[in-house]
Amino acid sequence: MGFYMITRQGMRTLMLLLSVVIISAPGCGLIQRERTPEEVFSMALSGIAGKEKLGFVGEAGLRRESSGLFENQFKFEGKLENHDQLTLQTRLPGAVTTAGSGRTGGMEATNSANLVDLPSGFSASFQRKKGQWEALTSEHEPLRGSLSRYNPIAQLENIDRMNKTIKSEYGSGRRTRILRIELAPEDAKAWAATQLNDEMNAIKAEYMHKASNFKGTSKAKLEKELSQVWQQGEASMEQMMKQAKVQTVYHLTVDRKTSLPLRLSSESQVTYQDASNKSNKEALVMDVNFKTYD
Repeated sequence: MGFYMITRQGMRTLMLLLSVVIISAPGCGLIQRERTPEEVFSMALSGIAGKEKLGFVGEAGLRRESSGLFENQFKFEGKLENHDQLTLQTRLPGAVTTAGSGRTGGMEATNSANLVDLPSGFSASFQRKKGQWEALTSEHEPLRGSLSRYNPIAQLENIDRMNKTIKSEYGSGRRTRILRIELAPEDAKAWAATQLNDEMNAIKAEYMHKASNFKGTSKAKLEKELSQVWQQGEASMEQMMKQAKVQTVYHLTVDRKTSLPLRLSSESQVTYQDASNKSNKEALVMDVNFKTYD
């Protein structure tokens, strides 16, 4: 056997040995499989579920197709403590200003005339019980409970329960993965309807509480009028939601090293017809950045 044949046989043996070493080497980057988008989401959810404390800041606004500007825009911040106790608070003091940009559609470009003035602001506390977040508010302050819509932990937990499509988004780098999560239309619509019903019931409860402060015939008359208005409003909303189409898309940025969420942005777009059969389109946009984990 010539030198060439010996050398070639030796190279084959060497390559086989190297392959065994690489395959058996723990944590070797050469053989690490890229996690699927579903696995990345699952690990992010598990990671945040195991935290005792965390903090986040966010902003939200409503954008109407007719104007293209954001309305009812505000900032908020939140803090989780003792694993199951969450406090959400609107930013203080004075008129709310915008910050940040990116996938939420550029809130920073909003005309200042559309900013909401919340000089006193308000906060709401929530307790997680059996996997559900309950607002710890007084009966006469139910509007504080409407802040639950902006709880990013609850958002992620609800996303997990719904039918959805998860894809890796272009722009993911070495340090982060960006996921695009689109809810199934029927699930997005059902969730939007549930949130609207909850908020309408909260508003009704607050106004009924205010009406209870009146006395005699004035109280009875006011309560009757409020009930009539609410019945009409509920019927109108139910009719619009029957024909409405809802598209909800989230973008979740996850730290590759820790598998923890860094940012959660969303746009829930609703297309519906009003009482005049005119087509309308509006979108609720939210952007949350997770700042601290303990």
